[in-house]
Amino acid sequence: MELRTYLNIFIRRWWIIVPLIFISLTGAFLFAYSQTPIYESTSKYVATLSQNFSGDSDATIYALDTLAGRQRIFVTYCEVIVSDSVRQEVYSLLNLNPNDPATAKILKDYKVVCTNLPETNILLLTVQGPSPQLVTNMNDAIGLVGMAHANRLYTYFPVQRLDPVYLEEDPVSPKYMQTGALGGAFGLILGITAALMIEYLRRPGDAIHDLSIRNREIGIYNERYFRQRFAEELERASVRMRPISMAVLKLHPDEDFALFPEAAQRVVIRGAALKLEDSVGQGNMVAYLRGQTFGILLTETPGEEAVNVINRLHVAIRSQPFEAEGGFVTNFSANSGLVSSSGSLLGFNDMYDKAMEALRVAEQNGENTVHLINATPPPFLSTQETQQIDLKPRGKGAASSPFTAEADDYGVGSGWDLDEDTPTQNPTSRIPLNENTPTVTLEPSANIESLLELADEIARPEIHQADEEEKKREELRAMKRNVSSSLLRRLTDKDNPKNNE
Repeated sequence: MELRTYLNIFIRRWWIIVPLIFISLTGAFLFAYSQTPIYESTSKYVATLSQNFSGDSDATIYALDTLAGRQRIFVTYCEVIVSDSVRQEVYSLLNLNPNDPATAKILKDYKVVCTNLPETNILLLTVQGPSPQLVTNMNDAIGLVGMAHANRLYTYFPVQRLDPVYLEEDPVSPKYMQTGALGGAFGLILGITAALMIEYLRRPGDAIHDLSIRNREIGIYNERYFRQRFAEELERASVRMRPISMAVLKLHPDEDFALFPEAAQRVVIRGAALKLEDSVGQGNMVAYLRGQTFGILLTETPGEEAVNVINRLHVAIRSQPFEAEGGFVTNFSANSGLVSSSGSLLGFNDMYDKAMEALRVAEQNGENTVHLINATPPPFLSTQETQQIDLKPRGKGAASSPFTAEADDYGVGSGWDLDEDTPTQNPTSRIPLNENTPTVTLEPSANIESLLELADEIARPEIHQADEEEKKREELRAMKRNVSSSLLRRLTDKDNPKNNE
């Protein structure tokens, strides 16, 4: 599985992981604070060559032999210092009776360690125990008695104290923060293990549902697959420099819809969703997002064609009522926000945000309206010129232009405010230019009437030429129909002898 899949599992099972971490962390701190604190005292001793060394031959040979086995000397010193005989003398100095059961039980908790520091003549004496005062006294007494015993063994290398006894103020055990960290880590591991076990042991149907591409209740594509498919189509559009459009369509039911049972609401929404899927056309895609909102993918579809497609969906939804068992019937109206891009200038999240923004504008303009944000700049205007256009969406009853437009980071947006089924083309839609087309410069102060006049002046020669071509095509079609009718009559007369007579 991917890392994202594991993260989703952990987020979904947080109610298992978090309590286990808290329980383990609490248990670790309770255990740490229930333990008896252990204190430590240390002191250092050094072995040096005796100043009373006589220098005669026998003493020299003995000293050299002893010096050659220096490591053995220090090991011997440490063993003498921690021996039972030294400890018994220390108990006598401290007025402790090791034969008393209670005292013997207490003395078992005290540890004495002697070590030789590497590459030195220094011995480190360490005493640990629950009482800081007794730890200090025992370290001092063991050092004195141990030096006396060791100096009787090797007179040429006597041991003397280097540093006095030092007591650590804070207990060396237990370490509360380390214990808590280990407890939290143990709880985290335990929680992750439990979450993964529950995920793998859950019902197979749930696992299959997570991998499915269709919504189980509505019956059309789900949001996860919509995102995946749209990302693939965006990459394809980027490679081929082809247009792509996204729409967010929201259904508005009758007022009685809120009184329907939840099961009846799902049934009528399912019917509307299947109607949208049947009407969207081949190669396009409708997916259920949430509530009464649907996402629509329109591949190879520029903005103007996308508006026509969405408008047909509005007509399909408005043209029939949707019914559930029990006599629950409702009608839907719709609003749609549409964003169109060419060459994948925008990513999925950017296009979705702009589609939601367009949907809000469409809802403000009234029922059954579509608002388009065109993320592809027109070819005959520069970026600086397009950003000077500021056409506001038409309100109901407004006397201004029926067009809407808004500029974005990629050029001029365009919009439609549709009263029934007929989209009105944006004045900034692409118009082919030729050498006879006048060059115009749009100023920020240009009002809507002057913009329309300029657009009409630019488009008039091309519109007139298009009308002439359409007339010629109509005449050619009429001639073809006449010829076909004549040939059909001749063939009919030939096959029917009675007509020939």
